[in-house]
Amino acid sequence: MLDNIDPNLLKNGEIFDFDLAMNSYCFPVEDLVENNFKDFIEKKILGEFINLRISYSKQDYQEMRNLSHKLKSVFQMLGAIRLHKYLEQIQSTIDNNEINNIKQFYITLISEMNIFIKELQNFCININYPIDESLIEKYEQMMKECDLNDNNSKTSQENTGVTKNNEKIEDNIIDIEKGNIQIETPVKNTCCAIECIIM
Repeated sequence: MLDNIDPNLLKNGEIFDFDLAMNSYCFPVEDLVENNFKDFIEKKILGEFINLRISYSKQDYQEMRNLSHKLKSVFQMLGAIRLHKYLEQIQSTIDNNEINNIKQFYITLISEMNIFIKELQNFCININYPIDESLIEKYEQMMKECDLNDNNSKTSQENTGVTKNNEKIEDNIIDIEKGNIQIETPVKNTCCAIECIIM
């Protein structure tokens, strides 16, 4: 079926490369097209990607890391180099415990996903297998809800001064002049089987 499609439509820079996906990774692009990408969008975008966004707003970085790992492989096989890159950066940032750097990659990931969906929609229209409009509407609605969750989560933290472990920020102060050096409580499952003390 895809043999009859203009090869130029199969490649869209670093947004996707369905020719690469089919011929190098044996990815079932033809099945996705015949299904109008319905299952793919429901499982990978409305499912795993939205769950990644929910994990971010909940500061559940381990789940965010797991979902990034799963999704990066899928998008790599689809030739979606930019999406793969930001998912990989999120996973690496969490693996290296550089949580303060996640936000920049997360914001870019959202932007890249919007571009991917728009270009996928155009591709499907051009080959006469359009994506069901209700899926696009659902995607847009869920993205708006996630934006609100992200904003509410940020506002809540700023207003309450509470960290992820519900400890007051001011309770974890290092005051060298008074000799008052406090450490956070043990954190489970950070790097080993024992409870590590994080300074």
